[in-house]
Amino acid sequence: MTVTDSAIDELIRIAEGKSLERGKFLRLATPPVWIGEGDWGIVISDSDDDDQLFDRDGRTALVMAPPLVEKMSDAVLDFRDTPEGARFTLDVY
Repeated sequence: MTVTDSAIDELIRIAEGKSLERGKFLRLATPPVWIGEGDWGIVISDSDDDDQLFDRDGRTALVMAPPLVEKMSDAVLDFRDTPEGARFTLDVY
């Protein structure tokens, strides 16, 4: 799984804006953890010891469960400005 610099920057910005409680992180999730629209989303959750961490400068931007990391080993999470507005994209190869 690749998380681009622009995605990490935006995830850190979001986490800082939400003033997450100690021990809470943004998590890339799929159903049943993700219950919103679409096949995936970002939720606030605790981190497990075996989670994959994506961080920069000592700040954790995103956590993912190992089975999801394995399924998405060639995927790219990005944050882009599109004609519809700024949004996260997940390209799965």
